[in-house]
Amino acid sequence: RAVATNCPQHGAQEGHMMAHNGAQLLILASLLGLPVFAQDNKCPSLAANPSCPCFNFEDGIFLECPAATSTSLRSVLQIVSGPIQSLSVYDLDKTVTRLTSDFFPEGAVVKHLQISQSNLEEIHDDSLTAIKPELESLSLVSGKLREIPQKAFAGLVKLIALDLESNEISDLPSYSFYGLHLIKLNMKGNQIQKVSEYAFAGLEDSLSELDIAENKLLYFPMTAFRRLERLRLLRLSWNEISFIPDDGYSRLDSLLFLDLSSNNFEKLGEDCFQPCSSVRTLSLYYNVIETVHPDAFISLLGLESLDLSHNKIVFLDSTTFQTNKKLRSIDLSHNHVHYISGVFAFLPDLKELFLSENNILEIPSDAFTDSTNLSVIYLQQNAIRRIDPEALGTLVNLAQLHLSSNFVPHIPRDLFQQNRNLTSLSLDSNWISDLEPGTFDKTVSLREIRLHNNRLQSVHRGVFDPLPSLLELHLQNNEIASIDSGAFRSLQSLQHVNLQGNVISELGDVFMHESPSLVSIQLDSNSIISLHNDSLRGQSSVQIMWLGHNRLKRLDSALFRDLLLIQRVYLTNNSISYIEDHAFEPMQALKFLDLSMNQLFEITTRTFAELHELEELYLSYNVLKTIEPRALTNLKKLRILDLSYNHLTVLHDDIFQEGLPIRLLNLMNCSISKIAVGAFRGLNNLNELNLNANKLTSQDLGHLDIPGLRVLKLSNNNFSDLFGAALNGLPSLQVISLDGCDIDRLPHDVFLKNKNLLKIDLSHNSITEVAHGVFLNLNVFKELKLTANLFRELPYTALLNISTMEILSLSFNRMTSVDISRLNGLPNLKELDLRNNLISSLSGFASSNLTQVLSVDLSGNSLSALPANFFHHSPLMRRMDLSCNRFRQIPNSALSENTLPGLVWLNLTGNPLVRIHDIASSHRYPALEEIHISSTNLSIVTSKDFENFPGLLHVYLGFNRISRISPGAFGSLPHLLTLDLGVNELELLPQERLQGLNHLRILNLTHNRLKELEEFPVDLRSLQILDISFNQIARISKITFQHLENLAELYLYGNWISSVSNEAFKPLKKLRTLDLSRNYLENIPLNAFRPLETQIRSLRTEENPLSCSCDSQELWEWLRDHQKLVERTNSLELRCEHPPELRGRVFLDLDPEQFCDQPLVVKLGIQDIQPFSVLVSWQSRNHSGLHGYQVAYYSIDMVDEVRIIMNVHLSNKFSLDQNRTNVASKVTLLYLFFYTLLPTSRLVD
Repeated sequence: RAVATNCPQHGAQEGHMMAHNGAQLLILASLLGLPVFAQDNKCPSLAANPSCPCFNFEDGIFLECPAATSTSLRSVLQIVSGPIQSLSVYDLDKTVTRLTSDFFPEGAVVKHLQISQSNLEEIHDDSLTAIKPELESLSLVSGKLREIPQKAFAGLVKLIALDLESNEISDLPSYSFYGLHLIKLNMKGNQIQKVSEYAFAGLEDSLSELDIAENKLLYFPMTAFRRLERLRLLRLSWNEISFIPDDGYSRLDSLLFLDLSSNNFEKLGEDCFQPCSSVRTLSLYYNVIETVHPDAFISLLGLESLDLSHNKIVFLDSTTFQTNKKLRSIDLSHNHVHYISGVFAFLPDLKELFLSENNILEIPSDAFTDSTNLSVIYLQQNAIRRIDPEALGTLVNLAQLHLSSNFVPHIPRDLFQQNRNLTSLSLDSNWISDLEPGTFDKTVSLREIRLHNNRLQSVHRGVFDPLPSLLELHLQNNEIASIDSGAFRSLQSLQHVNLQGNVISELGDVFMHESPSLVSIQLDSNSIISLHNDSLRGQSSVQIMWLGHNRLKRLDSALFRDLLLIQRVYLTNNSISYIEDHAFEPMQALKFLDLSMNQLFEITTRTFAELHELEELYLSYNVLKTIEPRALTNLKKLRILDLSYNHLTVLHDDIFQEGLPIRLLNLMNCSISKIAVGAFRGLNNLNELNLNANKLTSQDLGHLDIPGLRVLKLSNNNFSDLFGAALNGLPSLQVISLDGCDIDRLPHDVFLKNKNLLKIDLSHNSITEVAHGVFLNLNVFKELKLTANLFRELPYTALLNISTMEILSLSFNRMTSVDISRLNGLPNLKELDLRNNLISSLSGFASSNLTQVLSVDLSGNSLSALPANFFHHSPLMRRMDLSCNRFRQIPNSALSENTLPGLVWLNLTGNPLVRIHDIASSHRYPALEEIHISSTNLSIVTSKDFENFPGLLHVYLGFNRISRISPGAFGSLPHLLTLDLGVNELELLPQERLQGLNHLRILNLTHNRLKELEEFPVDLRSLQILDISFNQIARISKITFQHLENLAELYLYGNWISSVSNEAFKPLKKLRTLDLSRNYLENIPLNAFRPLETQIRSLRTEENPLSCSCDSQELWEWLRDHQKLVERTNSLELRCEHPPELRGRVFLDLDPEQFCDQPLVVKLGIQDIQPFSVLVSWQSRNHSGLHGYQVAYYSIDMVDEVRIIMNVHLSNKFSLDQNRTNVASKVTLLYLFFYTLLPTSRLVD
């Protein structure tokens, strides 16, 4: 129980903030188990302390002081009796830049002090004197401190935790914390570049946790750390460290947790963690690591968790982790590893393995050998094409296997034979075309199988036998045409089965009868013509079923006989024309039924008679002509009824019975020409009624007697004879749509009884004027749309004194002039839409009082000039659309800071501009962030054009005739993020024109006439998206993109490129998307792609005139190994242009011998013949990196000795058939050493 003894009353926002933080304190107190007392509290009274929420706990007071000053803080502390357990000061008065001694009165006892969000630059030496004796933790967070206040900290004998996060400290000099006994030190988020060797002197025997993350360290400060004998946790993430120095004697023997994520490590060398060999948790994610030495982690014998995710690792030696036997978790996700043979074998404690988002090509038999505790493996988003049948043979504790989004064509029948504990299996988004019966025989614990988005064509009986624990089976989006009878009959625990998006035409008796478990069945988007009457037999637990988008023609009463608990049924988009009487009778719990898009022509009293719990019924897009009287009587809980797009013609008074709780009724486009009196009588809950697109007249409106109706849609009817009392039966109406109703006049009293109207839409009528007083009695009227009528002037008199109006639209009318002052009766107007009229003059701004206007749309008019006082009484104006008028330049005097100082967005597209503005003008646009000047006559951008727009973030200059950009044209836009110059006539873009754009993110140069690309300037280092498509560029040089270090997307398609430098893309370390399609590349530049291999996510090369020859074989191999990068559809395939016999053939569908008939081995040599060995080498056309091997032969009596050697060094053994070799009969074993181009020699068979 807690009592806040004072609660500030001044200001709702501040009160809310303090109440929130007070609640946090109460939660903290309860979590700490601190008793809270109401009696004898030591907090001051509310009158004495109105500014700081105070809470009294057994061991002291918790005090919070928002927006404090030194005086107010001191005053509060003077009247608080007893020790203060925690004092939090946040948003300290911004004028306070120094913490002085007058903050804390003598005798104050504070154990935990936090000052955050301040402008403190200096801590006086004596500022903490009063509270030094008892202070245990000190936080000076988010301030402006530039150095460690060493003298101020002196004497803090009890201080064990110091937090200086998010200040501006750049240096940790010697003896920064001398005299303290800190256990925890947080220096995160400063600007530290230098750490002195003796920075932590005095903390050798106490400091346990140190956080220097998010600083600017270029090196690992080993000399400063090496004396910290008790250091257990060290965070150095988000610095610029690239290696750990090893001088042979500096060690961090107590360090257990090391975070080096988000640094600049490019490689991990041999035994590089030897100085910190006790580390158990090591984080190296988000570096740029490409190579890992086999012995990189050899000293980390106690390592338990390793995170190497989000790097660029391609290869890991099979011995990389063989000394790290205590590893429990390895994260290598988001790298580019190709092979994992032996890498994760013999790790007895390994439980979690994250390998998603790599380029792993296969899972070999020895990938996880004897890592028996492995329980979770993530392998999704790789390029796996083959899984060895024995790959999981030793993983007896495997619980989750995720193989989604690979290229697996086949699952070996024996793959899961030893995985009895497997509970979740994800095989979705692969190329699996068949599953053999027996595949899941041993996986008795499986609870979830995901096989969707594969190529399965059938489901055989026995495939899913027996799976007694299976809860979810996902087979959607395959090519399944048939399911064997009883295919799922053994799945006694199955709850969810998804078969949507297949080509099933008939569904027989496939499920377990009397199933107590099945909850949902998804069969939508198939080609089901009929359901067997036993298809759903015994499914008494099913609650939701999807059968939409099939070809069902009828629903028989026997079909749903056992669906006693079903709540939602989807039958949309079938061809159902007949529903047998009482077909839904068993569905006593049904709440939702969708029968839209079928062929139903009538609803009888027996169709839905038993659906007493039904809440939503959808019958749109049928051919309903008849709804029998009282057919809906029994639907006592119906809330939503959709009958739109039918042929009902007449709404009789016996269709919707009194008492039906319908809230939303949709009768759109039902050819209704008559509404009988009383048709809606008794529908007291009806909230929204849609009668759009019918054949109603005003006479029918008089029959709408619905007192509670709030939303009425009547668009596209014929109310040409609208009379004053037509809407009198709708007193609660808030929104009405009368769009396209042939109305040519509004009776003055038409809305007289609708005082609560908020929105009225009268668009697309023939109204020429609106009489005074039509809207006068509407108390909360906010939005009026009169678009596309015949107004020749604004209906000024009708708009008098509507103080609540916020949105007014009169677009697509015939107005030629507007007097803004005559809209003064709309003082709260926020949006004014006058687009697409004939307006050529605007006036009345001098006496206008539209002070709340935010947006004005005047596009599509005939304006060529604007008055100088244009909306100058509208200081909140943010958006102005002047597109498609007759301006020849920006009307500076009307739009600049003198009239619209807050203008943020301006559109001048489609005007006949020949220049941006009068260069002689000195008008500025200080707040303008986005400008659109497209589809004009602009042919040149001068160096002065944007000088007056210093705050621009987005500039759109596309679809003009710009052929020249003057020097320095964009130099005055230092904050620019987007520059669109697409679809112009630029032939040159000198480097200088883009200088100064240090923050540019998007540059669009598509559809110009650029023939050459100069080197993009270093100022564009922030550029993320570059589109140079559809120009006339012929070559890409080595230096073109060298400064674009943050480029993520590069579009070069549709050019004339025939040559790309091998190093063109090497500097683009963050490139994810590269499109070189539709160029003239006969030889795709594979060597240019190689530097991108570890990072690229999408590569497009189609529609190039590829020459398919022996020179293309390496490209073929590379693309096959990187199928993830290549989007393969019929229209996006790389095809051969040469030779003629292969023209049009898909390159990746060919076998190498089809485009290259040269022998694979060009030259073979026998060298270095020794008594017991010989070297066989060759020159080959393939690109495996394999050049030869050494054959060692031994006497037959040394077989055992040789086997020992081979078991240690090799992954495979062979024996030779004596009769097929020229080796002496005593020779039976080969010892093969392969010479490869891999980082270390690999031994393969």
